[in-house]
Formats: sequence, C-alpha cells, structure tokens
Amino acid sequence: MKKSFAFIVLTTVVFATFLVAQKTNVPLEKRWKTVQELADKQLPESALKEVESILDQARKEKNSAEVIKAMVYKMRFTLDKNPDEAPALIRDFEVFTEKSIDPAERALLHSMTADLYAQYYQRDQWTINQRTEVVGVVPDDMKEWTRNIYFDKISKHLAASMENPVVLQQTDALRFASLLEKGEDSRSLQPTLFDFLENRKIQILQQISQATSAKNPMKDSRLFDDVASFSTLPLDSAFKYSVENQVLETYQQLLAFRLNSNSIPALLYTDMQRLKYIKEHTEISNPDSLYFAALNRQEKQFSGNEAVVEVLAEKVDYYLNHTEIKNNNKIAYDICAEGIKRFPSYKRINILKNIQLQITQKIINISYSEVLKPATSLKVTVQSSNVRMLQLQVYRVNATAEEYYTFKHNNRNQKVTYSNRTLLATRDIEVKSNQNFGNEKTDVEIKTGDYGIYEFSLHEKNDSTESERAVGAFTVTDLAYMNRTTEANLGSLYVLDRQSGQPQKEVGVALYTNKWAKNGYKIEFSKQLKTDKNGLCQYPFSNDNSNNVFFFSKGK
Repeated sequence: MKKSFAFIVLTTVVFATFLVAQKTNVPLEKRWKTVQELADKQLPESALKEVESILDQARKEKNSAEVIKAMVYKMRFTLDKNPDEAPALIRDFEVFTEKSIDPAERALLHSMTADLYAQYYQRDQWTINQRTEVVGVVPDDMKEWTRNIYFDKISKHLAASMENPVVLQQTDALRFASLLEKGEDSRSLQPTLFDFLENRKIQILQQISQATSAKNPMKDSRLFDDVASFSTLPLDSAFKYSVENQVLETYQQLLAFRLNSNSIPALLYTDMQRLKYIKEHTEISNPDSLYFAALNRQEKQFSGNEAVVEVLAEKVDYYLNHTEIKNNNKIAYDICAEGIKRFPSYKRINILKNIQLQITQKIINISYSEVLKPATSLKVTVQSSNVRMLQLQVYRVNATAEEYYTFKHNNRNQKVTYSNRTLLATRDIEVKSNQNFGNEKTDVEIKTGDYGIYEFSLHEKNDSTESERAVGAFTVTDLAYMNRTTEANLGSLYVLDRQSGQPQKEVGVALYTNKWAKNGYKIEFSKQLKTDKNGLCQYPFSNDNSNNVFFFSKGK
C-alpha cells in the first residue's frame, strides 16, 4: 500500500541567482506556484524572497497552515544557500511550535520538529556517533551534541505530538492538506491526524535507530498475536528506552484505537504494518512461520472484506520467496486467482493480477560457445519458463566479418538479427512440462557447417514476439589467437589452431580501429599483417589499444 501522507521533503538543490519583483496582495495559491517555478529553474534566492513575502502575508491573514508551510520552505531554501544555518532554523521552528495553542496544530508541529532534528542527525550520523556521549547537560551548540541527546530530543517531540490522542482521533488529517501530500489511499488507511502522526512517529524512530544502544531483541512470540492480545501485551521494561519499545507502544495505541473504529481497511493496514515490522526486527528463530500464521489468521478474520486482498498479496509473496515449498509458484498463482474471483472490483486488485502475469511470464535464456570448428556440434543450454514447445531456426549470415562486427557493435543491447541471412534449418524442440510455472533446462544441439558466421533464434512455437525470444550468433573457424605485449611499443599476436594448438602460418591479420561516426561506430582500416611460420605477427602498440579490432583470414 502507498503511504497515506508524507511531509514536504526538505531536499537540497543547487541553485543559481535571479531576482524577481516583490508581489503583494496576490492569492497564496498563485504565489506558491511562483515559488515552485523558481525552484524548478534552480533560483533559490528568488524563491526565498517569495517565500518570505508569503510568510508575512500568511501571518497578517492569521493563516497558521500557510505560516507553517512558509517556514518549512524558508528553511529549505536557506539551507540550500548555507547549511550551517540549520541549527538556528530548527530552533526557530521549535520556538514556533511551543507558542502554538491549537492542540492539533501543535501536535503536527512537534512531529515536524522531531523530523527536522532527525534529518539533521542523519546528515552527520557517522560523525555524531563517534563522539563520547554527554550525559546530564545539553550543550548550546548543536554541533557538540552526542547521539543520546538527539535521541532524547527527538523522542520528546514525538511523545509531545501524541499528548492529546482524543483530539487527534477526532481531527481529519485533511485539515492540514496544504502541508501534507495525499496518497490515493489516505482517506481509508489514515483518515485521522492520530493515524497519520502515529505512523509518522514510527517512521522517524526507525530513521534514528543508530542514535541509541538500547535494543529490544523482541524474542517474545506473543508479539505476533492477534490485535486484541497484542494491544494489551506488557512490553519488557528492560528495553524501555529502545526504538523497538517505542515503536511497539505506538502500534499498540494505533491498533487499540482502530479496534474500536468501524474501518476494517485501516485496522488491517495497521496490523499488517505491525507484523511486518516485528518480522523484520525480531531475533526470534524462524519468524517467517509466525508471520505466515498471522497472515492466515488475518485472512480468516477478514475473509468477507475486500481489503483482505492485501493479506492475500502478502501470502503470495511469502510463497514466491520460499522456493523450498513444493509447488510454491502454483500455490501463489491459485491464491491470486481466488482473490481476483472473489473481489474483482477491489481498487487494488491489480496487485494480484500483476503477480499472476509475473508468475506466467515466458522466459527463454541461452548459454553457448561463440566460436567452434567445422563439422562439430554447438551445444546450446536453454533455461525456459512457461514455454511448452520451442522452435529453433538457424541462419547463415551473408556478410564479411568486418560488416557483421560493425553491425553487432552498434546493436550490442538489442535482440536484433542481420538482415541479409539465409535460413538453413527449422526444428521444433519439446520442453518438459512444469506444473509449478518453474524453470526447465533443455539442451539443444546445432550441427556446424562450413566456415562462416551463423545466427540462430529460439522462441515459443507460433509466437516469435521479440521480447520473448532468444537470439544467438557463432563463428565457425579453425583459428584462435593469443595477444600479449613483449616490448614497449610492440604487441604480439599468436594465431593457433583452436583445437590442436599448432601455430598457423600465413594467416592474414587486418588491424582496424573503432571510430565513432555521428550515429554509430565504424571501423577504420589501420594495417595489414601476416603471421610467420611460428604463427606470430607484431603490430604497433600504445597505452590506449582498447579500440583495436583484429580480423583473421586464411583460405576459406
């Protein structure tokens, strides 16, 4: 599921300088568009001036949401110019938070302040964590703070953000729509400010997990219990100040609230997030089995509600990632099919449909040798999925080595074939059936003919879709070579019989250089050589020979 909301991100962008005229008496919505345009053009100083003007206007109009937004943007553009001003700006925001008298607004501001401190900590996390912890006193200069001070400061603001739960539970999150980026599922998953701030608290706590050495290993299997039991489960007080305990306490509060509401999607979403968190952070042995049992419990409990599709998707993911389970892909496919059948109109039913497409995707991969001798067999190892009958086609390429090299060099990442080629053979190859939509290995042999360059393709019979076919090319030759540098400005090529290893005399060696020419690479002739009785020829060598290409020829 998508996150329901996200704070306006304070990204760092490098801007140029530009001046614009000061505007007054302009609707705030229009002025914010101007700010965005200036930001897009990388003009921070101009954007900052506009934001300061918006801030003045919002204060005069007593529009608190716009004041907050303007302060956030002022911080963003100021930090783009001078990151060293961050501590002072964060403290200004903290003072502004303390002055707020509206409980809902104040809660949001505390959460935002915690986020600002968390971002500052994360930026210099490695350096901060190297400092010896200071206890009992908080230095005035944030640059002297140790990780425990950041952890305490952030934790206090997060706790303050939840001081008035009843008010937050009765406050529509969209009251602060101008400050939050709405997700498509926000109304059903995080409808209240309480939902949003609790989830935000969990995210921020996880971001600062390195700011404390206290860690709850979460080895109590009861953490995977049903919602009602988990919500009242006493947490181990030995880890009271750990991130884990704070996160678990937050989930308990959220789920207790959701148990008494009539929103099953919101309850199910929160419970799934809780179970995922525990599975990913517990040190208990074999957490997957406890997690899967919890998913089965959720499926049974909410079987009549369309939101159970989300649980089914998690179960499918479990099976796909546990290949040791017999017929895991088939089980996953059948779960998707059942969910699609039961809840065809669910707004996110495509998550199951897309998984089905992934499971049934046709895949053909090949591995083979690219060079071999005449009158031998080329062994092609085919790894395929969801293909029952392959069709093999073998072609002789009607091109010189130089022409074909240029073609391939300019089409290295595409399944393209040479236009001038002659079909030599077509053959059908049966693939072993796999009821689990799994991968099957098939060995295919191609008899090599006379010297030359050949291409072949493998695709499902009656379906030659380019994206689902495998294309290969090989050269039939007796020649092989070794290349080495024996002198400062001289390279040596030894041309051998690729089977016996015997030196090959009087082999023509054409040296070319790759050159870029407007729309592609072309090769430019450099020097013609010939091997001596020892199969040796030498060529001028420099430190940059990466563009050299050699072509060998002898007789046919």
